[in-house]
Amino acid sequence: MPKRPFPIEALRPLAALLALGALTACTDPLSVALSGASVVSVVQTGKTISDHAMSAATGMNCSIGNSLSGESWCQQPINDTPDPAASLACYRSIANVTCYTHDNPHETASRRTQ
Repeated sequence: MPKRPFPIEALRPLAALLALGALTACTDPLSVALSGASVVSVVQTGKTISDHAMSAATGMNCSIGNSLSGESWCQQPINDTPDPAASLACYRSIANVTCYTHDNPHETASRRTQ
């Protein structure tokens, strides 16, 4: 079973507070629904609905979990996809540059551009 990004035990106080608020009629149904949706979102993705909205608006990785661990709420996203140009081996010739996905054993290191 995959590890959840956010511990469910940390949500118990929030769930109790929501239940008490709903029982005392201190919250409107929309707030309860949005809070419930945020709880489900946190369990599944580790981010609240507000985190997802802020991430989409800024292009950064925004998470309440960052704030709880003492870091800033929004951080630069980590790019896990490798840059394809970084793994190319390119060599100069008279007319142009030719690139390969690996080193060409028939070319010399002095002709390599990257």
